[in-house]
Amino acid sequence: MRQAQRGQSMAGFLVSAAFILLPAFIALSLLAKTGDMTFRAREASRYAAWEKTVWKSESHAKGDGEIGWEVRNRVFARGDAAIDSEKDKLNQDNQSLDTMAYTTYGEQRGRQPLLADLSDSHSGVQVTTSALAPGGTLARLNERAASVLKLESKGYRQATVEVPLIRANPDYLPLEPLTLDTRYVLLDDAWNAGSPQRARDSIRRLVPTALLDNEVIRTVQSIVGFVFDDLSPENFQLGKVDVEVAPCQRLARYERGKTDAPKACLE
Repeated sequence: MRQAQRGQSMAGFLVSAAFILLPAFIALSLLAKTGDMTFRAREASRYAAWEKTVWKSESHAKGDGEIGWEVRNRVFARGDAAIDSEKDKLNQDNQSLDTMAYTTYGEQRGRQPLLADLSDSHSGVQVTTSALAPGGTLARLNERAASVLKLESKGYRQATVEVPLIRANPDYLPLEPLTLDTRYVLLDDAWNAGSPQRARDSIRRLVPTALLDNEVIRTVQSIVGFVFDDLSPENFQLGKVDVEVAPCQRLARYERGKTDAPKACLE
């Protein structure tokens, strides 16, 4: 009797493993990879919207197809992939996709990309960008802020990214193929002051000490500076804004295994 019970337990375990545990294991793997692809699709929509805000003229702006290839070669590629401003926007010498962008549980045998439309002539990522006219309370607030800071506010840039994914093996997971659809909207050109001097002038309007930067105050500083050199107008500049200063940490790399500041911070 005990041997029969053991046999029934083993048969029950095999049935549960075949119809429950194995599909659950595959589903968890695909769920993790789909989550990673969703995150990358959102990053791709942000990237596409931003790319459309940095060009003054539409004739010089990148096309949606070029941005699609850049997204494929930068957002969906491996983390250590090199960035090439010319090749990344073309369908030539493409970067290797990240490991999370592959699966072995598709309809075809073997390891294959999750991007269903990926081919030599298609990036697998559909990018659509458009301009939106400002409207509503938020738009009016943005326009006021841009007016105070003397920035341009031509409207909004919308980027929609669609990433069709391959269908999972129906023998394990009878699910319909998914299409990731993300959208991002960015205020057009309001972040970009156009030049260092324009950025400096815009930021100075928010610096209270800039109100004291006039001939009278500078004359007083010059007189006081004969006694206290630190207060001279050359050493103590009221309302000074320097938009091109980089933190010392950005001027040198940290060495692995060391916690000391780079040499640039000690100079």
